[in-house]
Amino acid sequence: MLRRALKGSTPAGVMLRLLMLLLAVLTTLGAVEIVLRASRFAFSAGTLRDLHELHPERRWLFGLRPGADVTLGATGGIRYRINDDGFRDRPRTPFPKSGVYRILVLGDSVTFGYGVPEDETFPQQLERALVQAGASVEVLNFGVNGYNPYTEAALFADRGAAYHPDLVLVQFCINDLADPTLHFDAQTRLHLGMIPDEAFPDPSKRRPLPRFPLLLRACRALRVCALMDDAWLAWRAQPPDAQDQLAALAPSNLDDEIRRAWLAARYGEIDQRARAIDAGFAVVVFPYREQVDGTAPAGVQAQLEELGRSEGWITLDLLPAFREASARGERSLFLDTWHPTAEGQRVAAEDTAEELTRLGLIPRLAR
Repeated sequence: MLRRALKGSTPAGVMLRLLMLLLAVLTTLGAVEIVLRASRFAFSAGTLRDLHELHPERRWLFGLRPGADVTLGATGGIRYRINDDGFRDRPRTPFPKSGVYRILVLGDSVTFGYGVPEDETFPQQLERALVQAGASVEVLNFGVNGYNPYTEAALFADRGAAYHPDLVLVQFCINDLADPTLHFDAQTRLHLGMIPDEAFPDPSKRRPLPRFPLLLRACRALRVCALMDDAWLAWRAQPPDAQDQLAALAPSNLDDEIRRAWLAARYGEIDQRARAIDAGFAVVVFPYREQVDGTAPAGVQAQLEELGRSEGWITLDLLPAFREASARGERSLFLDTWHPTAEGQRVAAEDTAEELTRLGLIPRLAR
């Protein structure tokens, strides 16, 4: 009778065949789930998510996962190793050695060094440039993918100041003025919930939380679903114009008083906390690719310098150095709209080293 029903074309037969098919799919997925759990399969290995962990109880919301060691095929097989303190850096002590001038760099994926080896990141190359110039100095990398001035200020107050730097540099990128949740996937936004208004350059333009939260949370609880979700996210990251699409969503200047006041408040927090530990403070403004080739306006650099003068901090503009390097026909300076190549990181580090020395911010110490 069951066989006749399966072969029949009646509504009951069609429904029975669909139920049998659904049962087979669920059985297969269940078996795969058991295998993944039993074999401790690293279902999220090779994705940016594997480098991070959420901390909704902290003002900085999320950070790098201590001890993470991930090789990303999407960035040409670059290996990203996170130290036990949760930063892409070699192990650091709370206090610098006697006679060593310590610089701490805050920033997003540009400072973190997305797409470049660890020893070619901006902080590492800045340290080498200053040491070669005769300074006894070390540079700490506190860059975290997806950070903006709000999370940078919170991280420095909560953790960075405990490393007792002599100078704090914060790296600015134009997407710091965009909605920070543009960097988050749906799961991240759900777990962090309604993050504070202070995290948004313009809170009135924040995106609503994803719909169907229970369904999304349930998906990540299943390794089969999480594996497919990671594959989907990796596939979405592949198109070469993905960063260009994001660039279109970022403001190109600080003309808006809301964004200007927000940036002044966030950098003011870092400056005030740095002063409390007798550290200097400066903003390093990284250009983006379209500014270097002249297809995008460069007014934000002048606006940041004006803001720095009015608020009492130093602003270092890297755009002239990038344009000079480009005019010399040096190797490609950008991986995409935002992220410098190792060569671009070198240009930024060497120009920053020269400017810091010229301004008298780096003591000339004997080796």
